[in-house]
Amino acid sequence: MASQAIFPSHFSLLIPPHSGLYIGWRCPHYLWDCFRIGDESKCFCGHLLKEHQIISDISVPCNVGQCRCLMFCFIPSRPEEVGEFWLKRRTTFDPKAWRAQCRCKHSHEDHAATGSHPCRVKGCCCNCFESNFLCAACDRRWEEHETFFETEETRRRGGRPHGTDSVNTWRRPL
Repeated sequence: MASQAIFPSHFSLLIPPHSGLYIGWRCPHYLWDCFRIGDESKCFCGHLLKEHQIISDISVPCNVGQCRCLMFCFIPSRPEEVGEFWLKRRTTFDPKAWRAQCRCKHSHEDHAATGSHPCRVKGCCCNCFESNFLCAACDRRWEEHETFFETEETRRRGGRPHGTDSVNTWRRPL
């Protein structure tokens, strides 16, 4: 599993007090979260979770003007999150310029923020975002994952860490 040094943004705020929800990113059939989502986590629309309004577990629209995003959808924002640890060692590497890429070779920012995320680059026939990377936690593609906003009861029913039972697996770095 990952350490806090590798994924610092995901350990800052695990259960936002304003929502009372556990926020994680995983493949739907898994019992564990690949990433725990915090206020600094990035949405496919390019904005952070803290720039979204958490209305309920199924309604988390973006608050940034002109953004059409209706639901926060986690996208990796650092190469370490997709297992590309070696990139940091390159002298010419700029971590602020790194973006998650589609198989069409365009970044997630070149794709629509809603729907199947078709590519908006003129001449590109890509009709949905298909990651050219794998999740560092489970080795599955981005499109096989979902962002979950869950209540404690939902996590309990699903057999996932919750409440005081989650102290060792949810609140503490992996």
